Amino acid sequence: MGFEQSPHEAAIYRRGNGGNALLVGVYVDDLVITGVKDAEVAAFKEEMKATFQMSDLGPLSFYLGIEVHQDDSGITLRQTAYAKRVVELAGLTDCNPALTPMEERLKLSRDSTTEEVDATQYRRLVGSLRYLVHTRPDLAFSVGYVSRFIAVKRIIRYVAGTLDHGLYYPSLTQYT
Repeated sequence: MGFEQSPHEAAIYRRGNGGNALLVGVYVDDLVITGVKDAEVAAFKEEMKATFQMSDLGPLSFYLGIEVHQDDSGITLRQTAYAKRVVELAGLTDCNPALTPMEERLKLSRDSTTEEVDATQYRRLVGSLRYLVHTRPDLAFSVGYVSRFIAVKRIIRYVAGTLDHGLYYPSLTQYT
């Protein structure tokens, strides 16, 4: 089919260049297909259907737990439902949301005199927040910082107030 594997990501394959480029992301038996020209994408789908039993689910709207919202202005990636589950897991559903994920100039110590925390629950929350960072780079520093300590409640209170935040990639046509 003429694809080359990306040297940067093993699950991404490319065929063609420039205006004829076609990218295919592969995860187990799911494909995400994108290209500059709709005709190239359609031709590849027909090529695949001729070779394999395949279902075309239309424009991407949900993939690996990530909501995908597309319009003419760009693409937004969010994990709203997952963020809500993290807030529920922490028992902070009715909390007062924080405006920032971490206090300014926060100093944490391993010798802290705070209340005892369930280490398993803490690791579960930190792991959940790390997965949320895929679409929430605003959480990356604070999650990395507190993962060495027992201090995630502030971040989760921030998540509770920003459930719909995500990554936005503007369309290239906005800049041409």
